[in-house]
Amino acid sequence: MDVTDENAYGFFFSYFEIEDDEYDLEPDDFARRFTGFRELIEQVLAEEPPGEGCEPLWLGHAVYLEVAEGDEQVDPFAWTKRTRARLEESGYRTVAVLSQGSRWVPSEGAEPQHSAPRLPSEALRRALYADTATRPGEDEAQAPGWGPGLYVDVEAIDSMGKNLKNTPTPLSVAGATFYRFGS
Repeated sequence: MDVTDENAYGFFFSYFEIEDDEYDLEPDDFARRFTGFRELIEQVLAEEPPGEGCEPLWLGHAVYLEVAEGDEQVDPFAWTKRTRARLEESGYRTVAVLSQGSRWVPSEGAEPQHSAPRLPSEALRRALYADTATRPGEDEAQAPGWGPGLYVDVEAIDSMGKNLKNTPTPLSVAGATFYRFGS
């Protein structure tokens, strides 16, 4: 397979309380609630996709989207913030992560590999690191987790050329650093 390395923005939205809802709700109510999360993401994507070639990767409790740097159609930070706000307004406590990193894609003109697995993506790995860090450990007193919120990868901020007026406290996990905006 002929591949190319390029930079991309990653957009990750996690249904933070999925386990609580699974155990607290009746099966039909839980199915409606989970389906509502997915439908809301699909509605946002139909109304305003973050960029060209953006295909959702459904992960059960979350969805991940990726857009090549330069193919974004909106400000990545503003879009992530708006999408998370819509989820929150609909009653979903969420973790939203805007990440950035390199990814491998088939080279231009390469034969499509329909059965090929997703190629490596640093932006996806970084988003998964942040989502994991939001969850409490077995002993919440020692590892409470970051909790729901909007987390932006320092790499994404640098890539967008943003200058923060007040720099939030950096949160680091697995060699990646994020800033939290809101709860």
